[in-house]
Amino acid sequence: MKRRPRGRPVRHCPQCGSTDLTIVGGMIMGQVYHCQKCDYVGSLVLETDAPASPDER
Repeated sequence: MKRRPRGRPVRHCPQCGSTDLTIVGGMIMGQVYHCQKCDYVGSLVLETDAPASPDER
């Protein structure tokens, strides 16, 4: 079975779907993200794979 190439992971805000996230906490607390569009702050984010570029195939 041939595997298809995976793209890089992209994180999305669970409230508005934006990819404009910054990490505001980490280490002992775990990662905490802040969405620049809707001001969501939390550790839950949605992660998808971006399409692989033709160079990565």
